[in-house]
Amino acid sequence: MKIYLRLVLFMTTVLALSGCLGTTLQPPDTRPVDLAMPPPELTRPTLGSEDARALAPPAIDVAGYSYLKKEGQDVSSFPSAGTLNLTVEQAVLSALGRNRELVVEQFNPMIAGTFVDTERAVFDSVLFSRGSLDHDSDRFFDAAADRFFSINGDRSTIRAGVARRLITGTDVSLDITQTSSTRNNARDEARAGLNLTQALLRNAGVATNLAGIRRAEAGALASAYKLRGFTENLVATVENGYWDYALAVRQLEIFQESLDLAQRQLNDIQTRITVGQLAEIEETVADAELALRKQQLIDARNVRERARLNLLRLLNPLSAEGWDRQITLSEDAVVPEVSLGSVLEHEALAIRLRPDLNEARLQARSGELETVQTANGLLPRLDLFITFGKTGYAQSFGRSFRDLSGPGYDVAVGLDFEFPVENRAAKALDRRARASYQQALHSIENLKQLVSLDVRNALLEVERSLQQIDASAARRVLQEEVLRAETVRFGVGATTTLEVARVQRDLLESRISEVEAVVNYRQALINLYLLDGTLLLRHGIQGPGAEEVVL
Repeated sequence: MKIYLRLVLFMTTVLALSGCLGTTLQPPDTRPVDLAMPPPELTRPTLGSEDARALAPPAIDVAGYSYLKKEGQDVSSFPSAGTLNLTVEQAVLSALGRNRELVVEQFNPMIAGTFVDTERAVFDSVLFSRGSLDHDSDRFFDAAADRFFSINGDRSTIRAGVARRLITGTDVSLDITQTSSTRNNARDEARAGLNLTQALLRNAGVATNLAGIRRAEAGALASAYKLRGFTENLVATVENGYWDYALAVRQLEIFQESLDLAQRQLNDIQTRITVGQLAEIEETVADAELALRKQQLIDARNVRERARLNLLRLLNPLSAEGWDRQITLSEDAVVPEVSLGSVLEHEALAIRLRPDLNEARLQARSGELETVQTANGLLPRLDLFITFGKTGYAQSFGRSFRDLSGPGYDVAVGLDFEFPVENRAAKALDRRARASYQQALHSIENLKQLVSLDVRNALLEVERSLQQIDASAARRVLQEEVLRAETVRFGVGATTTLEVARVQRDLLESRISEVEAVVNYRQALINLYLLDGTLLLRHGIQGPGAEEVVL
């Protein structure tokens, strides 16, 4: 009995240690990063390090996702009815809190995280049991007695135990078997056994056995980076939609002012025709110009309504008014004061923070781990097995267990070898995995080049749009002077209504171009921050995927 207790204690210790190595994996650091700009150096442990601990998938709470958390603001404070008064920050926060596309995308990291638990389940303990009842009937001839004898009896067997696979490639199991028989002179038998099988070649080693878990974790982290990229694009879309609506509102105001001016000019021409200062043909030109202004006003109203509906769809505000809810913007289209860094600084940020680039790095890491698994498949199977058991015999169930401390025992040690002669499937899988891994590495270098090109083009667009602001403002001032001069000439009869209308159209175009230049500049900045991976950080928005993945 003492030996049996020692065996149980040893097995319990082995399984406990295996639990520490096999399933208690350390989660990543999920503390919010410092969102001040420029971002600090962000580092993390390299996936696939020799440490047996692996990175756990990010914890995702769909009901209150961390992207919704922003210092000092609460999406629930927005009014649920009436006119929606919005700043850019409020528009972004409302979209992060209520946009339905984002809600859908937030499930993907949760789904990806379940694959990690699936891979970890390989190292879970398994309880097993089996029971059987056999009936034996035998008849034999006894030559000494010169007659046949019959033996009938039942034999019952109950076996139970626990088994576990360790990350070292070791299979451990502890089982207890109880056998009872009703045959003549049969004794109850109790056996406690410890079985160990250690892989020496194929499936041996921590790195090989944790490759599946690490690949699943890399996939879960890649899903988090993909969600971050989607969120950044959503924020950029919301900001662009905000300024598109601001531009549409301002354009409508300009077209309305232009229509009012055309109406006043028509009234003035009609008065001058009545007193004989102008020919009646001038009224036709003024009527045509007024009709053109009405057409432009109709189109401007349509553009504004489309921009309003698009912005409402992105914000998804809680309101019984639905699509009919009106929006008032609290920020004007003015030139922001921005201090841009150098091209190299923005390029370095993009190389570190772009979600698509980090996702590609994780996919390459997954490919590297796949080569570990395929290389393992090339090895022959050589397993060392050890079996140790203690057996007790008695005439009853309880006494057979007490007899485990007796002399009955069994020990078996051996090797199990298997060598696939050609192994063509495993070799093909290994070649494919290695080629795919090299392809992924080259794809990352290509993506880095494209990221650099994106950043440089975005900076060029920022510089161009900024220069256009001054140029368009200067043109508008000059067009105002031209219109003033042309109006004076028209008053003294030195020009025609048609020329005045042409100059007015030029002024109208210059005014719209001036507003467009400011909006284009703001949108160029948004695009730059999106392409260098800092858009969420500049808004102070917390969320997973803010760290660089290091291969």
